[in-house]
Amino acid sequence: MPIEKAFAMHAAPSDIYGALQRDLASASAHEGDVFQVLERDRDRMIQLHVAIGGIPCYLTYTIEEKPEHVEVTATLVPHGWRYVLYQLATLGQRRHALEMVIVQGLANLKQEVEGAEETAELPGDYVEVLEDDE
Repeated sequence: MPIEKAFAMHAAPSDIYGALQRDLASASAHEGDVFQVLERDRDRMIQLHVAIGGIPCYLTYTIEEKPEHVEVTATLVPHGWRYVLYQLATLGQRRHALEMVIVQGLANLKQEVEGAEETAELPGDYVEVLEDDE
């Protein structure tokens, strides 16, 4: 089941995409081991295959320009037997931990592209929480 979170950011799509690219470049020593870039669409989307806590996931960042801001959506799709076992063993609480990982990632991205002063009002800039019914 996909986990999707979105943040409003006040930066150009190219700046947001550039920040994501810099983060990937700084972690390039782990490429292939911890993450793999699957697809890139400049200034619009990056799709990765990542391992979070040993759980394989597809992670897609989508950048969409809106009239008042740029919306960055992170969609995480955990898969594999390990995820199923964690879900059973934790009675679904593992999903919450994965949600927190992508919210923190979006918050860090927002801080990087906007600067520290503008991110002080982070809760008001949190656009929406989109979840599938379980």
